[in-house]
Amino acid sequence: MGSFLPDTSVMVATVCTWHEHHERAITEMERRLTERESLVIATPALIEAYAVLTRLPPPHRLSPRDTIALIETSFLTEGTLAGLDNKAFRPLLREAADHDIAGGRTYDWVIAACARAARVNTLLTFNSRDFLSFHLDDLEVRTL
Repeated sequence: MGSFLPDTSVMVATVCTWHEHHERAITEMERRLTERESLVIATPALIEAYAVLTRLPPPHRLSPRDTIALIETSFLTEGTLAGLDNKAFRPLLREAADHDIAGGRTYDWVIAACARAARVNTLLTFNSRDFLSFHLDDLEVRTL
């Protein structure tokens, strides 16, 4: 029995029925849960999903209250949160600089670090380019 972690792109697509990738996201999430894989949620992805869902363009924007309810029922009842402790951030930022990771890729770097810290087997994403560029040998990056 393995474990998987959806990045923000998969989390948003999973809960938004209008999203172009909704069917792929929900099908993969449900398949893995049915196969009794453990769902792990990176705390930065959780916060980023909240931010995205509450700032989508109308008519898709959700209220903060609706967003929390959706996140709780979709991810937090089944999933385990994975984050980093305070001591992990200094070396993580140094590694980002050493690997020339900048801009928005930094958020993916932190999500990948949470996945690795939680010893997740598979990271699910619609944006594999950034994750694959990190050369995460101990983590399977699966593009949906």
